Amino acid sequence: MKSTFSFVLSILLLTGLSLIVEETQAIPSFARKYKTSCSTCHYAFPKLNAFGKAFKNNGYRYPAGQDPEMTKEEPVSLGADAYKKVWPNAIWPSDIPGTEPIAINAIGRFHYDNAVNNSKSGYFEIPSVFDFFYGGTLGDKISYFGEVELTNTADVEYQFAVNYDFAPGFHLKVGKIGLEDATPDHLTLTATDYNVGSLQNQSGTWQLTDGAGGGMQLWGAVNGPGGKGGLTYSVGIGNGQSDVTNFDLNKKKDVYGRVTYKIGGLGETGGTEGQASNQSAFYIDNSLRFGGFAYSGTAISDSTTDKFSVVGGDIDWWFQRLNLTALVMQMKSKYLGKDRTSLAYFIEGNYVIYPWLIGRARYEYTDTDIHDNSNQVANNILPGIVVMLRANVRLSLEYLKPLDKSRKADDSLIFQFNFAF
Repeated sequence: MKSTFSFVLSILLLTGLSLIVEETQAIPSFARKYKTSCSTCHYAFPKLNAFGKAFKNNGYRYPAGQDPEMTKEEPVSLGADAYKKVWPNAIWPSDIPGTEPIAINAIGRFHYDNAVNNSKSGYFEIPSVFDFFYGGTLGDKISYFGEVELTNTADVEYQFAVNYDFAPGFHLKVGKIGLEDATPDHLTLTATDYNVGSLQNQSGTWQLTDGAGGGMQLWGAVNGPGGKGGLTYSVGIGNGQSDVTNFDLNKKKDVYGRVTYKIGGLGETGGTEGQASNQSAFYIDNSLRFGGFAYSGTAISDSTTDKFSVVGGDIDWWFQRLNLTALVMQMKSKYLGKDRTSLAYFIEGNYVIYPWLIGRARYEYTDTDIHDNSNQVANNILPGIVVMLRANVRLSLEYLKPLDKSRKADDSLIFQFNFAF
């Protein structure tokens, strides 16, 4: 009876705390908590390695029950553990981080493209983005993650979510939810967003990186046979279309689901070794992960309904120093009596030349309407190089070359630096 009542109270608490969030990642405040390098969880920040994903799947805790012994920054206790025995005649004990769980990511860029009078020129975009991240755990069952983002155009975005972590295989998230795992722009090493994330529905009112907005999600992960690889899943329901003044612009809710399976490599919830193995570098996780996702939603434009759906699949292959990822997505949209089918896909490769030097390239293709030849097709290749000057300082140089004739003069060169602390 007590456990049931405790569960109901936890749900009410999470609902009350819900605001907005983006898909989660490890941040420097976790490095301070565990007194460890950013490379413990990151291939090259913000891209997670296998252990970083296992850390997230455990509710931002070390796998295999190792969190108490690995924590170097003592939390502040909010009640004695004995209070659990006399509950509800005492407040359930918890703790908060010993220091402020805040991290900062500053991004600056230099562009060389057709910016002025349709002629090549260079300009500085400093600062480009200034992010305040906050994330951590409250006791042994609650975790949270959020972000306040300031841009050079004076825009402010804020995101937040809370998880109730029943077990690695079952978490309840309340806040900003969506299919960010399918299009992890915030985990890529490129300055240019993935094309699949910016593909819009027919009325131009929704794209995948908008997610489902505020809502509720069930998600989790389990290891595969022998503690290697395993399954991840997420299902959610959310507001969908929103704007700067409204959390929900229509009465209908969007729904989605995603599942992946990993063969080989570190288990999706980790293991007793911490890192992948004593013989494996932090950037190596010999494995193959494949997955699929679906999304169904409704948007409103000029009082007209735009019903849309998204289906897609992806592959993530790690072999020694090479990591290849590929994703294909189809979007169907019905608006003003017209059906439109769009297609977008990309394939990206990263190769670790040295632990601090990574070569990368991406090919991407976008067709906004595969049945209408009058629509422009975007066809790009993006080679680049990434330099980890320090574990928390990243430099990158990226060249975007359009391959379709109508945009052949729209090539650009971007130099970017990231500081995280």
